[in-house]
Amino acid sequence: MNIRSLRLRLMALALVWVVISLVAAALVLQYLFTINMERGARENMEAAMTRLAASIVVGAEPPALAEPMPDPRYATPLGGRYWQIEALESGAISRSRSMWDEDIAVPADFEGVFHQTAPDNRQLILLTRQLRIDGPAGPEAYRVTVGEDYDPIHRATQAFLVDASQLLALLGVVILAAAYLLLRLGLGPVSRIRQAIEAVRHGETSRLEGTFPSELDSMVDEINGLLEVREVMSDRARARAADLAHGLKTPLAALHGIADRLRQTGNAHDADLLQDLSFEMSERVDYQLRLSVLRPRTGSDNASSSLNTTVLRTVAVLKKTSRGEDLHWIAQLGADYAVDIHRQDLMELVGVLMENASKWAASRVVVTSRRDGPRAVLEICDDGPGISDDQSSRLGERGHRLDESLPGTGLGLSIAQEILALNGGSIAFGRADLGGLMVSVGLPLSRLDRREVG
Repeated sequence: MNIRSLRLRLMALALVWVVISLVAAALVLQYLFTINMERGARENMEAAMTRLAASIVVGAEPPALAEPMPDPRYATPLGGRYWQIEALESGAISRSRSMWDEDIAVPADFEGVFHQTAPDNRQLILLTRQLRIDGPAGPEAYRVTVGEDYDPIHRATQAFLVDASQLLALLGVVILAAAYLLLRLGLGPVSRIRQAIEAVRHGETSRLEGTFPSELDSMVDEINGLLEVREVMSDRARARAADLAHGLKTPLAALHGIADRLRQTGNAHDADLLQDLSFEMSERVDYQLRLSVLRPRTGSDNASSSLNTTVLRTVAVLKKTSRGEDLHWIAQLGADYAVDIHRQDLMELVGVLMENASKWAASRVVVTSRRDGPRAVLEICDDGPGISDDQSSRLGERGHRLDESLPGTGLGLSIAQEILALNGGSIAFGRADLGGLMVSVGLPLSRLDRREVG
């Protein structure tokens, strides 16, 4: 995926946001779970302290309980639940059996919950209170401390974090998958616009067609407006070229008339000169007119035109001309290749090449087609005088003719080369087996033909 892709950028932002959000959620959930576990432990210790306060035998030295605590963990060494009672006046201390021989170091004048590390590195959570309890000799002051191991809370918190992380990771995958689907659906109209633009570029439609979201309507309207302006400007340019050509044809026709009158007055030299100049100007006007209707191409343009259909139509037209009806036309065509060139341009290309062959052929013209990798090759051969090897390199030069015996300006092959240059084709000249000229034209196949063979 391209790094400049909008979809990639949005997915990267979604990934970053989801990771940050889920990590923050995991930390918050762990904090809340820890708080709730400690709250539960504090409630248990509050209940144990109430039970201890009710069981203290006032006046006993050291402090004693009227009855043992019901939880057996208080009586089990290192059982996980602990209590300690300190008589503040005498300093005597009593502790649960679970404390073994250890005392709980309670900060002076402190009441509340605190944490402490035991000598064997056990983590404890403790609650201490200072109580005054009435007895036979008057009230007695005690510091009562209860506690429990913090390790079970820590382990429960870690286990909860692992479970929550797995759940949040699964949730993150689901959210990212939903974000990907959302992006595909959300950016789908952009892909449809791209396909519509490709259809316009390929010549399938002249406008962006389809139903698009209202947010994209203004963009679609602007693109269609640009297409309309381009079409109007192209049509206007062609119209101006046609108007210019037609405007020149009238003066040129007048020059032909003047040449005829000069010849009638006996000035044959000036008449021939004037007629040759006007004829050449007429041919050049026709040449520019034919170039003006060629369709400019880009590397991403694709077209599809039938090579066989074009050849057969051209042969049918040339057979009706005075020169073509005297020739024997042979079309040895292979498969009907679809070539990547506009149909009208292909007709122009094949027309000028076969017209040139009919002009020089003695009795017959042979047209063959074949495939050469990703290109279709069209060969046009005649049995005319042909050319030498050193002359083949000069064919196709604008206005250059190798033989002046027949009328023409030599612009036909130049037009063919212009068309091939616009469409990525190639042309080569050589001597045909018939003895005349062989013109070999290579044209790229359309996408459909390339895909079928690939």
